[in-house]
Amino acid sequence: MIVVLSVMDGFEVELKKRLMASDLHILITPKSTATGFDRGKVPLQSFPKSAEQVKLLSGPQVKSFFPVVQAEAILKAVKVSGVVIKGLPAAEIEAFKPKLTETADWSLRKNLPEGDSARLPGVYIGQELAFEMGILPGDEVTFISPTESDGPFSSIPRMKKFLIEGIYRTGIPEQELHTLFALDSAVRSFLRQSNVVSHWEVVLKDFDEAPAFARQLEKLDPNFSYQDWIQLNSHLFASLRLERFAMFVSLAFIIIVASFNIITTLTLMVLEKKREISILKAMGAKNHEIGAVFLSEGLFIGGVGVILGLVLGFGICLSLRKWQFITLPDVYYDRTLPVSFLPQYYLIIGFSAIVIVLIACIYPSQRASQVDPLLGIRYG
Repeated sequence: MIVVLSVMDGFEVELKKRLMASDLHILITPKSTATGFDRGKVPLQSFPKSAEQVKLLSGPQVKSFFPVVQAEAILKAVKVSGVVIKGLPAAEIEAFKPKLTETADWSLRKNLPEGDSARLPGVYIGQELAFEMGILPGDEVTFISPTESDGPFSSIPRMKKFLIEGIYRTGIPEQELHTLFALDSAVRSFLRQSNVVSHWEVVLKDFDEAPAFARQLEKLDPNFSYQDWIQLNSHLFASLRLERFAMFVSLAFIIIVASFNIITTLTLMVLEKKREISILKAMGAKNHEIGAVFLSEGLFIGGVGVILGLVLGFGICLSLRKWQFITLPDVYYDRTLPVSFLPQYYLIIGFSAIVIVLIACIYPSQRASQVDPLLGIRYG
């Protein structure tokens, strides 16, 4: 139980680290009923409005705050895939570049006429999507908007060509598979909309302060929705908590089954020691004193087992972290089992095991205390 829960918590910790690296701690979107703007068609100057908001968003705890223009599109290359393209300001694109694993070398791009690569906007694609679609840096791709626009004869979809400038890796397969990044001006050109944003993103220096910071922003302007990273991934973390609780309950049943060994051992001991119990009662021993003898013996057996289990669990977890001898398949974002050491797990598991042992000892102890001295001496 200790090993399983420690590994599951380790996976959650690693997931939080990757979410922290995704540069989205707070998402700010307009409430259309309050602001009168539809999502994706919000004027750039609509937020922040007040001086208090500007002061808070430019404070020391804020790492960056920037508008994002975002659109769903169809990516057409060798294959076709539905994606989300996010337009970021130039400063954020520069901050994003350390996550790139591959970049285009335009000196090797001989098949384009001179100047074509400069005229086409660049886009950054995730490693998972690049592998799935067989795309390399420097390739030319086409984005097709599923929203139709009026043409000279009928409605036609909007299309725009981009060049793959680089491939990024964040450790979040879902993001790498569906999200692409480009300059906001290129995305606005693709959407044929100027001076509009889809939402605003806030990145804090301390990842854990996002919920409290979002509540501060909400007090200043309730016309916008402020979602921190916990709310954005609430279903994922709820699933992890439910899975961890289910594993705890399942493994607790294994301890309960193991406790039947204690019940069997003590019950056999009561049957074997009937004569001795009867003699003790004849000498003046009380029922609760007889029961306490067998209860303490059962607790001793269970206590030794719990201590050995805690030590063994800690040793296995320590070995997994130090030597990492278990390798996971490529489908996981971690190739080894991440392990966390939380004292509360050891306390809760140890306490639960002792309680189960205590409950298991009650029946044999009561049976020992109810032995009839006369029958025990005669037939023992």
